[in-house]
Amino acid sequence: MVFNPFVRLSATGESVSVSIEPASREDLELTHNEPKWQTDWTDDYLSNPAFEKFSLKSSDGELIALAAYRIVGDSAFVYIVYAESAPHSNPTMTSGKMRKYSGIGRLLISYGIKYSIDHGCRGDVVFEAKTDELARHYEDDFGAKRVASISPGGPKRYMLADNDAWRLFSGYLTKEGE
Repeated sequence: MVFNPFVRLSATGESVSVSIEPASREDLELTHNEPKWQTDWTDDYLSNPAFEKFSLKSSDGELIALAAYRIVGDSAFVYIVYAESAPHSNPTMTSGKMRKYSGIGRLLISYGIKYSIDHGCRGDVVFEAKTDELARHYEDDFGAKRVASISPGGPKRYMLADNDAWRLFSGYLTKEGE
């Protein structure tokens, strides 16, 4: 089986094959250009060398999203530090307009599961929900389970493991040659 990443065109639902590769300095610096992203991906926090940063791109090189991952403990799990869609597909920034692509978050979490498997963490991932709406989405649509936050009153923290992780991840697997 081969990991076959894709997103969907929001207007038509059509699948669009994408690539996920280590983010370049140029990818991170694009977050400063107009239209600006919500987050400066070159800031001190995200520049932490312990975070592996990846870019999600269309076949013509369009930057669709960025994500940062970190292995926690002695290969215990992968922490999805942060993930963000480009302004044209970010639901927070499109304010009522149709997003260009959908399914980005699902794919970036699934890639975190792949990253976890590839690094001996059994496919376990942990991440936070930025909003209550996202928290419900993670629980209802992905089967994510709530785990303790790092600090009292901190963001809602979730884990995907075992069958729940496999269900999400396997949606991006195809037989070799398909």
